[in-house]
Amino acid sequence: LRLKSLFPRSHSARSPGRSAVVVKLWRRMPKENHFEVEYAKSSMATCRVCMAKVPKGALRIGHIQLEAGTEVPPAPLLENDATAAAMAKTDEDKRAAIVAGATRWHHFECFSRMRGSKWMAANLPRDPKSIQRFSEIKKPDQKKVVQLWKAMLVSAGGKATGGTASSELKSTGTKRKASGSAADAASKKQAKAEAAEKMARLTSPKGVLSAKDHKRVRALEAELAATTAAKLHAELELNHQVRSGKKDELVQRVAEGRVLGALPKCPRCEMGRIHWSRIGGWHSCPGYYDKDLGIAKRCYFRAQSMKRKKWKLK
Repeated sequence: LRLKSLFPRSHSARSPGRSAVVVKLWRRMPKENHFEVEYAKSSMATCRVCMAKVPKGALRIGHIQLEAGTEVPPAPLLENDATAAAMAKTDEDKRAAIVAGATRWHHFECFSRMRGSKWMAANLPRDPKSIQRFSEIKKPDQKKVVQLWKAMLVSAGGKATGGTASSELKSTGTKRKASGSAADAASKKQAKAEAAEKMARLTSPKGVLSAKDHKRVRALEAELAATTAAKLHAELELNHQVRSGKKDELVQRVAEGRVLGALPKCPRCEMGRIHWSRIGGWHSCPGYYDKDLGIAKRCYFRAQSMKRKKWKLK
């Protein structure tokens, strides 16, 4: 199924059409969040955090939002955004399905950066064993998922026992106010620091990096953790790199840049900034925002290798 066939030019760039209305209405409906874990069936799906492809056989975590009470679609419909639209009858419904109804896949290492801690606290199930297809993955990977889940929940302020992180916060709110003390605050701070360290170990894989480069990147990540986001933004802008994302993503991007060099602009659209993932080693361009037309333009450039430039510090 060609992606271009799903986006017929029946509407002008500034006229959203029926599909945009469908998506807006869908977003207002009550939602249920569903999570699943599995090994990628192909290399088609794109990680929604790093925008790189998820290699076939790699451990991945999916998230899908459905209307309350809706049954989760069968596995074949959840491979990527385009397959969810393949079952739609009209072009408008296909486009709406792409935006609203497909599973968003993530590398295992990227999943913790999918949303902020507040969203995780409100929507993440506290028992990782309740995730769909958890029992179907290998025991060592089950252990990794449990460790990641516990670290995310501690960072979000909840506990891994049952229900959601937000329910834990609500049920213990009164007790916390009554028994709050400096010792409790210090204990929570230490627990969050330990969780952050564990999450860093789980989500900072060697990937395609050599052992030497991985060691240098990890050392730089630890060093840059105390740097302000503003300084990280400035260094990325100086080297014309992607500046969006949370602070830990900026830290990782700067550390990789200092070791490997700066990524060039996209050779296809000549405007977009290249995304790179050390997990599969793929370079990709999601596109760019056209200020003159006021629209986002997609780009499907992908390459296994690209020549990097010298990284600038000043």
